[in-house]
Amino acid sequence: MNDGVTLSSDAGKIVRYIETLVNIPSPTGFTGNAIDYLVQNAEEKGIVYEVTRKGAMIYKFEADGATSSRMLSVHVDTLGAIVKNVSRDSVKFDILGGFPSEYIIGNYCTIHTFEGKEIYGTILPANPAVHVNKELKEKKYKIDDLEVRIDLKPKDKDDSFEKYVEVGNFISLDPGFSVVNGFVKSRHLDDKASAGVLLHIADILIEKMVDPDFKLKANTYFFFNITEETGQGIAGFPDIDELLVVDMGALGEGLSGDEFSVSVCVKDSTGPYHYEFTQELAAICRKNDIQYKLDVFPFYGSDGSGALSAGQDIRVALIGPGVGASHGYERTHVDALEGTNKLVMEYLLG
Repeated sequence: MNDGVTLSSDAGKIVRYIETLVNIPSPTGFTGNAIDYLVQNAEEKGIVYEVTRKGAMIYKFEADGATSSRMLSVHVDTLGAIVKNVSRDSVKFDILGGFPSEYIIGNYCTIHTFEGKEIYGTILPANPAVHVNKELKEKKYKIDDLEVRIDLKPKDKDDSFEKYVEVGNFISLDPGFSVVNGFVKSRHLDDKASAGVLLHIADILIEKMVDPDFKLKANTYFFFNITEETGQGIAGFPDIDELLVVDMGALGEGLSGDEFSVSVCVKDSTGPYHYEFTQELAAICRKNDIQYKLDVFPFYGSDGSGALSAGQDIRVALIGPGVGASHGYERTHVDALEGTNKLVMEYLLG
C-alpha cells in the first residue's frame, strides 16, 4: 500500500480484505480460489457457512427465536476473459462481463491452464508497436482485434502457443491495487470492495456473539455470489423476508453519487427498488451522519433485481460505496467504505 493518510481501524481492516480479495483471480466461471479463501476464513473464525451446489458461499448468523430472516449479498466474481482460439503465435479470447476494449488494452493478465499452471501475458492488438503500426493511433479496436502476448520464450523455431494454452482456459486481469491519499485504486472493486466490508462486519458479529446477552433481531445471512457479472444472479439461499444488495455505487455524468459517499439506489435499469426499505436505509444514514446519495443507475442490474425477476416475494434494496470508472481501473475512497460499513452495521444492529 502507498497510503498518504492514516486509516481508521475499520478502514484499515476493510482495505486489507479488499487487497487480499482483488489479488485472488476469480473471473466469472473460475471462482474456486475465492470461495476457498472464504471457506478458510469462516473455519478459522468459527463462522457457520454453506457452499451451494452452484458454488456460492453463505455465511450464517442465526438467532434463537428469530421470527424473520434477512440476507445481504455481494459478489466475488469479476470481469475477465476465456481463450477461444490458439494458433502458433496468437491467443484470442472472448470476454466475461461487459467492458469496452479500451479498458483492457495494455492490461497485464494471467492465463490459467487446466493443469493449474499460470502463464503471464499482456492484452494488446496485433503488431502493437507505435513505431511500426500507424493504425494504433487511428483505429478503434474491438475485442476481436486483441490477443494475449504471452511471456514465454520459444524453445525452438517450431515451438507453438498451442503446446501451452487451450481453448477454455480462463484469463484473469491483474488488478493493479494501490492506496493513495485514502483512495483505493484497483480493478475488481466491483464488487470486492463491498465483499471486504462484509468480511469485516462478519468479524464484528462473531466477536459480539460471544456475549450471551447479545442477540440478533433476525436470522442473518451473507451471500457471496459467483455469477453476477454474467447476470445469472443468486440461487440456493434460505427463506428470507428481505435482501440488501451491497454492490458498487455507479458514478458519472447526471448521477448524484461520488467516491466519498454511500450510494442508495432507488432504481436501476430493471426498475425501482422497494420504496419503504430504501427510505429506511436513507433514514439510518441521516440519523447516524452517514454521507449518502440517492441515485438512479441507468445501465445497471443487480443480484437483487435478478431475484425479483425470478419471482422472489421479498423486499429488496441496493446500496454500495461510490466507485468511479466502473469496469475499468476503478477507484473509491475509504470514506465511502467506512460509510457503507456503518450503514450496514446500523441496519443489522440499530
